[in-house]
Amino acid sequence: MKKNSIAISNTTLVAVVILFFIFKPVIQNPNSYLYSTSGDAVKSYFNFSYYLKYDSGIKHDGINYPYGDHLQYINSHPLYLQVIKFIDKNIYPVANYGVAILNLSMILSLLLAVPFLFLILRHYTLPRWYAGILSIILLLLSPQFDRIQGHFEMTYAFFLPMFWYFLIQWKKGERRLLWASLLVIEGLIGGFTSAYYAAFFSIFLLGVLAVDSWDSRKNLAGYWKEGLQLLILAILPLLIVKGLVSLTDWVTDRPNNPYGFYVYHANFFSVFLPFTSELKSLLGQHINMNFQWEGRAYVGLPASILAVSIFITGFYNLLSKKKISWRVFKPERKIHSYFFASILILLFAMCIPFKYGFGFILDIIPPIGQFRGLGRFTWIFYYIFTVYTAFFFYRLYRVLKQKGMPLLGIIILVFVIGYWAIDAGTNIRRSTSKLLNKNDKLESFDDEYLGRFKQAGVDSDEFQAIFFLPYANTCGDKLLFEKGLNAFKDAMKCSYHTGLPLVQSFSPRLSFTYALSSIQMLAHPAIHKTRLDDMNEKPLLLVCTKEKMNTHEAWLQSQAEVFWEDKYITLSRLPLQVFHDSHNQWIEEASTQIGNLMGKGKVSTDSVSQSSVLYVDFEENNTDIAFTGNGTKYQKKGSIELLNKTINDSWNAGTYELSFWLYVDSRKFDMPKADLKVTNEKGEEAMEKRLNTRETHDVYNHWVRVSETFELKPGYKLQLHIKGEYISVDDILVRPKNSSIYIKTKDGFGLFNNYPLTLN
Repeated sequence: MKKNSIAISNTTLVAVVILFFIFKPVIQNPNSYLYSTSGDAVKSYFNFSYYLKYDSGIKHDGINYPYGDHLQYINSHPLYLQVIKFIDKNIYPVANYGVAILNLSMILSLLLAVPFLFLILRHYTLPRWYAGILSIILLLLSPQFDRIQGHFEMTYAFFLPMFWYFLIQWKKGERRLLWASLLVIEGLIGGFTSAYYAAFFSIFLLGVLAVDSWDSRKNLAGYWKEGLQLLILAILPLLIVKGLVSLTDWVTDRPNNPYGFYVYHANFFSVFLPFTSELKSLLGQHINMNFQWEGRAYVGLPASILAVSIFITGFYNLLSKKKISWRVFKPERKIHSYFFASILILLFAMCIPFKYGFGFILDIIPPIGQFRGLGRFTWIFYYIFTVYTAFFFYRLYRVLKQKGMPLLGIIILVFVIGYWAIDAGTNIRRSTSKLLNKNDKLESFDDEYLGRFKQAGVDSDEFQAIFFLPYANTCGDKLLFEKGLNAFKDAMKCSYHTGLPLVQSFSPRLSFTYALSSIQMLAHPAIHKTRLDDMNEKPLLLVCTKEKMNTHEAWLQSQAEVFWEDKYITLSRLPLQVFHDSHNQWIEEASTQIGNLMGKGKVSTDSVSQSSVLYVDFEENNTDIAFTGNGTKYQKKGSIELLNKTINDSWNAGTYELSFWLYVDSRKFDMPKADLKVTNEKGEEAMEKRLNTRETHDVYNHWVRVSETFELKPGYKLQLHIKGEYISVDDILVRPKNSSIYIKTKDGFGLFNNYPLTLN
């Protein structure tokens, strides 16, 4: 044990030196650099740093104003934050150094993986020198190094090796209560760092349980106690993490069907080929060798050669009567369970069997579908298979040495270590090539940024929150606004230095209600902005970058009073009365126009003939949800023909608007796709367009208004199709673009130009 301690110390010292040279500028000035300036990275820095500086408890008040959000759902290292917050309050003030703490924590987390990798390699009887070299190589080759570019909590490389080492000790049967306690404690710490870690640990144990159960199938009576303990260890941290988060979460409508399960998974190329390789260049034009970066867990050339050898042997045995012995590849008994468990987990990370017709399993076990980054589970296979490879080649060296071929054995070991080192070096260069970005967003001192307010004679305390343009937000992977991601970064900078929270949030797990009310802030004046009901009377601080605005954004910016600007951004005062006045003015104008409309019954028009208006309300369908009335056009899955109408001579030629209301159904990510097609009297295509169903601000009671303008003439045919899952469409209106149309749907409520209007 003493020799192991010395070897661990020496190996760790070497790792310290290597990491020092990789991260030297960061270690010397940890608060001066951002590992990445991407939206995800700056958001992670901001969430951590803002909370550390201004917040406490389980709620992050820096985003989604005025509601905030739960720490567990915003990649903010919730448990670690509490530790740092305690240090800040009781030991030493560190609140202004969130960036430095995150930067150094990621470096330390990488270093902490080395001792556990070493101990695992030593457990499989590998010599200390070999275990020391490979523990460093396997760390530097780790796919978790990639996450330093943005998903910071996923960079903590020590979690999986530590968990595996604790499990190894538990399975030895000695002091099981101690090791079981450590497994549960680490599961909780990991789970309150990221839900993915709790899932990693759970599926790791379930994989081992499945393999051990199969091996003990003839003696299950003698295995059931150990199997039950493994099952409890697998689910207990998950239940505790999920239970505590559910008990403390004030939101009831978070998305639980995120996009990515069938996309962000691994494949054979993502595991056994590097990002770039000569083989991909040679065969890429003939074979689809692409893969999602989320699934990347390259095991290195030695491990890939071993995997290919195993595959070829198996394929040969399948086709040939003369079998090749598998004994050479057979894992040692001590690694047997982990080896085969890692293969099962690899299949899971490759979305097998779900993508091959077994998607119904997600309906039976819904929590599985909540992991959009399925490829991350490949990391378990990475650690286990590389350790197995290290053991395999060293065993091969020993066999060759015993058979009088030590030189060949040494050559093989040199090849393994050398090429793994090359792969590790390549991984480090690629992962850290753009690592040193100046921290010009979340600096330690506020004086420079607050100087802008001082220069303008404005006190930041006069504002209640920050709204930024161009707009950026997401809503459960259904509605998506990405154009304003640059403005988002500037808004986070402003928020961090002023303490003013952001109205927007770019979290895919944000409450549907909250996300939609934020999106609605830029809706047509006809729609009341429900979020304003929960705000105070102070103005908003409008932060705008000098980028192109859409019509809604440009109008809102024009209503604000600019008090500071440079060539990059403007800071403006936006009174909430702007929203109230525009809404009241619209109601007043609409009410006046309705009084002058003509028509009997449901539809009233101005000078336009009713025959030039098409309205479909689907009242013949009795459904659970409807935009107006009691019916809507609903289909769980597939395609619907909503319109197929030939325009007759009673219609005037001109510009028309088609609009309809589409329900934002939380049971499926993405929105249904609507296609509008117009053909002339000869059957020739006059227009065909995919309508915008995902980037629209006109939100009302979980419905969005979809619209498009186009030219129509008598004899033209108008066709509207929609396809997707959980489709609900209501109130289709086709009208001359500049006309005024009122549709009375029930007492006191109607649609004016297909916008909701309540009349007194």
